[in-house]
Amino acid sequence: MTREEAVRRIDRAAEEKLTQLDLSGLDLEELPPEIGKCTQLETLVLGKVYQSSSVGDKWTPQPITNQLSALPEEVRSLGNLRLIDLSGNPFGTIPELLLEMKQLKSLNLTSIGLTELPEAIGQLSNLTQLDLSGNKIIQIPDAIGKLSNLTWLILIGNQITSIPEAIGQLSNLTQLDLSFNQITSIPEAIGQLPNLTQLDLSFNQITSILDAIGQLPNLTQLDLSSNQITSIPDAIGQLPNLRWLELSFNQITQIPDAIDQLSKLTLLNLSHNQITQIPEAIGQLSNLRLLVLSHNQITSIPEAIGQLSNLTQLVLINNQITSIPEAIGQLSNLTQLSLSSNQITSIPEVIGKLSNLTQLDLNNNQITSIPEAIGKLSNLTVLYLNNNQITQIPNAIAQLFNLTVLFLNSNQITQIPNAIAQLFNLTHLYLSNNQITQIPEAIAQLSNLTQISLSNNQIETIPEYLETLPQLK
Repeated sequence: MTREEAVRRIDRAAEEKLTQLDLSGLDLEELPPEIGKCTQLETLVLGKVYQSSSVGDKWTPQPITNQLSALPEEVRSLGNLRLIDLSGNPFGTIPELLLEMKQLKSLNLTSIGLTELPEAIGQLSNLTQLDLSGNKIIQIPDAIGKLSNLTWLILIGNQITSIPEAIGQLSNLTQLDLSFNQITSIPEAIGQLPNLTQLDLSFNQITSILDAIGQLPNLTQLDLSSNQITSIPDAIGQLPNLRWLELSFNQITQIPDAIDQLSKLTLLNLSHNQITQIPEAIGQLSNLRLLVLSHNQITSIPEAIGQLSNLTQLVLINNQITSIPEAIGQLSNLTQLSLSSNQITSIPEVIGKLSNLTQLDLNNNQITSIPEAIGKLSNLTVLYLNNNQITQIPNAIAQLFNLTVLFLNSNQITQIPNAIAQLFNLTHLYLSNNQITQIPEAIAQLSNLTQISLSNNQIETIPEYLETLPQLK
């Protein structure tokens, strides 16, 4: 696809008076001047990002684009143009003629090789959306404050070290994304954005959260993960509409009681910090659905956890928790409970009350037995109990009709019960590194089994009936 294809599309757009034209992915080095015929165009796409990925602290967009480094003068005649996307083209700078098109409402300049933003950007007073992600911009000019109609400002993956006070002039801003930069502090001016609903400053070098954050009454999503933050201010409690709070991968030591004021919060992620205690105040988050506190130094789960009646996922992997509280049984909507890599010694009978549980992960603990109550988890599909000190598989396991994956490897199990034959939906069974001496014929009834692991046991012979399993690999 070349220039000829581009001209064909342009001619069709002009003839049919189309308002949208996509010329991305044609490997163009020049935009045909025939574009000037499309005076009715409102949207012109010369490149676009179809997805992005991140590895570590690096963000990488994947565009469908061209090889354009300039725009022809004929673009000036597109007086109805409201949106232009140049993503992935090697422009190096913003074409001057674009900076004169004051009617533009949306400008996407992702990964076009920008190193700086010209002051002239402030001339585009009608802009509502500006995306400058994936460039090498070091500084945001004060002229940005002139874009008073801006609702979206996206600057993911640049080299920005500070946010100018002029940002506070963008009173209509609803979404601000400055993730994957080198920002060290949040300016007071951030508190002047009363309409802001989403703020993403993840993957920066921010050390503290200012009280000014509490002046954002409409904020629904706040992402400050992967920074160097050591504490959460009480001002966080002044965000009445907050639904998502992401603070993973920081150096936070304490969850403030002010958290209890976030009544609309549905997601709280504080994994990979240095938290030692979950406060009772957590119980006030009545709308919370996902709570992630993995990789901390938490020693116990408070009874207040039982008040989180809407919780569907509780993830406390890699802490120092020694027991599961009775209150866990009150979480009737829980579908995932992950408590692997702790110091838990027993599973309470109350676990059987979690009738909606589909995934239970208790691997790498110090559990010695599986309670009969496990059989009440009729919706369970995945059960991780590997790397414990379990000696016996109870017959109650037979009641887990929906179980597809069962991990019991690296325990002290000596026998596989015949009851295992009732697990008709089982596809993966892991029993390696135990003290099992024989494989019961009941295994042959697991017709959906695709993988079974029995290595490092005391089994002397592999029975022929294993070969009758049709799906086994």
